[in-house]
Amino acid sequence: MNEHQARLHVKKLRRFYTDILIYTVVNLGLILIWAISGGGTFWPIWVIVGWGIGLGVHAFSLGLLPQIDVMVPFLTTEWEEQEVRRLMKEEKKPKEEKKAKAAEVKIEVATVKPAVKKQKKTTSSQKKVSDKTKS
Repeated sequence: MNEHQARLHVKKLRRFYTDILIYTVVNLGLILIWAISGGGTFWPIWVIVGWGIGLGVHAFSLGLLPQIDVMVPFLTTEWEEQEVRRLMKEEKKPKEEKKAKAAEVKIEVATVKPAVKKQKKTTSSQKKVSDKTKS
């Protein structure tokens, strides 16, 4: 990771920590409103769970939940790099096969040439002369 990538990652982390602070303050405020309004059904749970899922996905994308990488390996940068190398390797194979087939076709064309006899073109005056000599 170079310096630019590190700075970018730190900015994303700062934004994430700011989001967690906002999440905490807002949800505490909602719980306070629920408690002051007389309790009852705990409706702030919907906001807490919904927003929490979003924060969990964000944390995962930043690599803050590394134990999940074991269960979902296709979301890691290492997997992406391996997949790119694999696809590029597969892409080279068909090109090499096409080149080999093209070379085989050239060899076959070069070795097997059809025998074609060339006929002389006769002009109309030559036809007249040949017709007179025949008669």
